[in-house]
Amino acid sequence: MDGPDRVSFLGRPCPRGFHVQLVILEPGDSVGYQFSDWPDALVVVERGELDVECRSGEHARFGEGAVLAFTALPVRRLHSVGAVALVLSALAREQATGWGAGRR
Repeated sequence: MDGPDRVSFLGRPCPRGFHVQLVILEPGDSVGYQFSDWPDALVVVERGELDVECRSGEHARFGEGAVLAFTALPVRRLHSVGAVALVLSALAREQATGWGAGRR
């Protein structure tokens, strides 16, 4: 999903009080989901393919350009399932996460 309507947080300044965190997973890698890391984040799949594993064992896949919010979802793990590295960008309020002020 490329084009002028695609949402991306890369290469853009953040509004005051917000920051962008990048998460990069190589193909086949996964990371455990911690709500405290993503409490109000708006997440964009910038590159690759994301598989979201829920605590129930169900999975959902999202490709480049997908915009997600994990709030209130029973997420267990995030998996990189494509042939290229998965790049996620997450925009969140600085005080809402443990990511730290000024990290981009």
